Amino acid sequence: MHLYSRRIGVLLCCVVASCLSYGQATLQPSSLRCEYVTNPLGIDVSEPRFTWNFISDERNKMQSAYELVVSDNEKEILAGKGKLWTTGKINSNENVNITYSGSPLQSFTRYYWSVKVFDENGKPSQWSKPAWFETALLHANDWSAKWINDGSKNPAIDSEYYKPDRMPLLRKEFSTTKKIVDARLYISGLGYYEAYMNGKKIGDHVLDPGFTTYRKEVLYSVYDMTGMFIRGKNVMGIMLGNGWWNPLPLKLFGRWDLRDYQQTGRPCVTAEIQIQYSDGSSEKIITDESWLGAPGPIVKNNVYLGEEYDARLEEKNWNNDVVNKTNWKNAVIVDGPSGMMTSQMQPPIRITKILKPIKITEAGKDTFIVDMGQNFAGVARIRVKGEAGRKVSLRYGEDLFKNGSLNYMTTVMTQIKKGAIKGGPGAPETAWQQDDYILKGDGVEEWSPRFTFHGFRYVEVTGWPGKPALNDFDGLRMNSDMQEAGTFACSNEQLNKLHDVIQWTFLSNVFSVQSDCPGREKMGYGADIVVTTNAFMYNYDMAQFYRKTVKDFANEQRPEGGITEIAPSTGIDDRGYGDGSGPIGWELAFPYVQKQLYEFYGDKKIIESNYEAFVKQINFLRSKTEGGLLYWGISDHEAIDAKP
Repeated sequence: MHLYSRRIGVLLCCVVASCLSYGQATLQPSSLRCEYVTNPLGIDVSEPRFTWNFISDERNKMQSAYELVVSDNEKEILAGKGKLWTTGKINSNENVNITYSGSPLQSFTRYYWSVKVFDENGKPSQWSKPAWFETALLHANDWSAKWINDGSKNPAIDSEYYKPDRMPLLRKEFSTTKKIVDARLYISGLGYYEAYMNGKKIGDHVLDPGFTTYRKEVLYSVYDMTGMFIRGKNVMGIMLGNGWWNPLPLKLFGRWDLRDYQQTGRPCVTAEIQIQYSDGSSEKIITDESWLGAPGPIVKNNVYLGEEYDARLEEKNWNNDVVNKTNWKNAVIVDGPSGMMTSQMQPPIRITKILKPIKITEAGKDTFIVDMGQNFAGVARIRVKGEAGRKVSLRYGEDLFKNGSLNYMTTVMTQIKKGAIKGGPGAPETAWQQDDYILKGDGVEEWSPRFTFHGFRYVEVTGWPGKPALNDFDGLRMNSDMQEAGTFACSNEQLNKLHDVIQWTFLSNVFSVQSDCPGREKMGYGADIVVTTNAFMYNYDMAQFYRKTVKDFANEQRPEGGITEIAPSTGIDDRGYGDGSGPIGWELAFPYVQKQLYEFYGDKKIIESNYEAFVKQINFLRSKTEGGLLYWGISDHEAIDAKP
């Protein structure tokens, strides 16, 4: 009787549990993303795409249907309603790139969304936790800010570019007296910029914005500034650098001047702050001629050769409340680049790791070698104390000569070396990577370059007051901050080490473009991308990074249809097919990366939007064939044997 009663009890518990869970799936949506990004702060897509993943405590579960809601009101979403878009139950197992088709979206607006899924038995999940996305500029006329700079001009002759050229500082004072509930900064500063509010840096991006074909496209970033204001007077400051927008007339491999192939100009910025107050009112602060400009302490900066900073020229409190305005004058409105303003969706470049040196050796009189213990891309940061006017020089390299001195030859810019290739009028005989800091003589001074990056393990230090110590240096690793998508480990330590080395190499070559090397060339060669795209995607979330890569090549498509060897193009077209196009292995990047984006991320839109350009490319290549085949290309251009 006792056994019978226990069985009845178990049966009743099962029935009750079944009733309680009736209609409730164990499949639950998670990891919601819009345009491949979790809660993107600024998108400029009028019909964004939604993607989600799943969690379940059971195996072999699948989605048979979904329901998705979108609203500008979070409370509505929490109730499972969406006034802008309610799909109703859609019988589909699709959970990738579901395209928005609700009411038209407005610029500068936050939207919330949630999804409910049904498992293979038709049981619904709970509504997901609300996700959100914010629109930025959906229409070209949404942007009201002007391009401004300090009114300085570029030299008239090439050799003058190599002389000191102080980079501009810009500032704007304004007052806020009401409570702020939301504030956003929309900004693009070319070539590079750093922005500050009341003395504090805005965001954690470095080397922003990403390099593009500026005559076609210019990227802007969006920052949440809500907590950065004070009641009363506020000051926004912007520091500008040359980047890729104002390159030196330095001839790549002694032949190609980037200024001949890209739109260039003096450093400039366009920015607007949009403020929402608690009383429902709003305000907009834009870049215009009311801003003030002054020369700053960066006297030289170039993505290849490095940066020189004279701390004696600093404008005290330039980005804060109290400043001596003697050296300041009104900013000048300039034309700026002609490209379309586009929200920067690829992962921004950040400082992703701080390395400490493992050893310092004395290589000669006033010459020290700092060993970071690892080859990587970025810059060095120093802490130094000495008299005003002393110059500390940092020269970078990947290896040492047998005598312990720095071997800088592997990172010399495009082989411009003394006695060999020449870089043009005014160019250094040997185009090595070097940063210089001139002390102001005010206690311990900490500094790192802002507007350049290098590939290195070793730093040669000269001019140091006394003898440097390990704690005086940091290595700042920089790269586009892609999220890890896969990991690898096994019982063979050699394979584990190989995998680790490959990751360092990968991350040294993603600075908004995927490059061949971070020191010598820094360029987005198509073939280098083709042979590693698959591996990158297994290791990192490359969805938005490679969408930019495709756009870079599309922006450089030649009039006859060919695709350039490099994007953004630097003019190099070694063994190409005419009209400035590249060889076949390098042109392949344009369609191949699209194919990979489709296979890894289900991205049909990238193919749809580039289909006409792809057809034009194929027709161009067909016109260059002999009997349907192409008979020339770069081949293995470093081979010792004769090329096939």
